[in-house]
Amino acid sequence: MKTLIYLFAIVLLIFAGCAKDEMMDENLNNPELKKAKVPIPIKADFCAIPDFTVPPVPFEIPGQGTLNLPGGMYVTGTCSHMGKINSEKSYNKVVTREFMMEEGKPYLYETGTGVMTAANGDNYQITWWVKTSLITWDFIGVVEMFDGTGKFKGMTGTVDMVGTVDMANQNTCWTGIGTMIYE
Repeated sequence: MKTLIYLFAIVLLIFAGCAKDEMMDENLNNPELKKAKVPIPIKADFCAIPDFTVPPVPFEIPGQGTLNLPGGMYVTGTCSHMGKINSEKSYNKVVTREFMMEEGKPYLYETGTGVMTAANGDNYQITWWVKTSLITWDFIGVVEMFDGTGKFKGMTGTVDMVGTVDMANQNTCWTGIGTMIYE
């Protein structure tokens, strides 16, 4: 009798484990989930290639003269929710550039605007700022995302950036981690 009770309990567990639970619907592609207005993680690995066809944006270093840095850049790389980005249509423009001292160390503070475009053509607008050490050429910054098209329509978000400027090869690479929210 004991064996029969154990066998019955095991069969009952198997049936309960195989039953569909309507509360655990894991359909992550459900459009209703986008309406939830919850933060969705985003990660990016980008590099920027200077655009030498636009005039450089000069930047004065007190006591050392003027440094002319590119005024625009094409962005390459990958990003979650975008895949490989379309580097021909992903462009950033420098709006302001200024010298600053912080804790006795020199920094370059820049702001800009741009557009990031996925391989399928969907895109979103961005504004950004970065603070670059003029000693190590490492930088931190923030990107604000908004005003998207296609799958990014109604999306806003913020990404924190950490990266390095490679003056010898004239490129800049960074990683970004943040969140996006759909309206």
